[in-house]
Amino acid sequence: MNGITHFLACALIVAVAHRPLDAQAVVGPDIWRAFVEKLEPGKTLKVRLKNGQRFKATLLQASSESMTLLPRTRAAVPPQRVSFDAVETLEIDHGRGIGVGKAVAIGAGVAAGAWLALMALTFAFLGD
Repeated sequence: MNGITHFLACALIVAVAHRPLDAQAVVGPDIWRAFVEKLEPGKTLKVRLKNGQRFKATLLQASSESMTLLPRTRAAVPPQRVSFDAVETLEIDHGRGIGVGKAVAIGAGVAAGAWLALMALTFAFLGD
């Protein structure tokens, strides 16, 4: 019985270790072209190219061979044409960072809390 259990455990380990190799499909330029054609211009994308370059960019237009992107950089740069053959991954950037309104609300809350703590300390020292 111990030999069968050992064999089944080894077979299970091999089967589980082999699954990620099957799941790694290569995505070609046709898939990226179809993905970009469904997006409206103005969407912000996270782009990773096959040469290792990563950047965020705004989609301006798409053609059958390439897409025109405006990289989001500190210094203004001209729009760039990126071939679908050069793209490794593309994803929509939803921009779920902290917004200005949320930052102002947090700052106001911290300031109000600090003011109340200061008033409580002042009354504690003056009340004695």
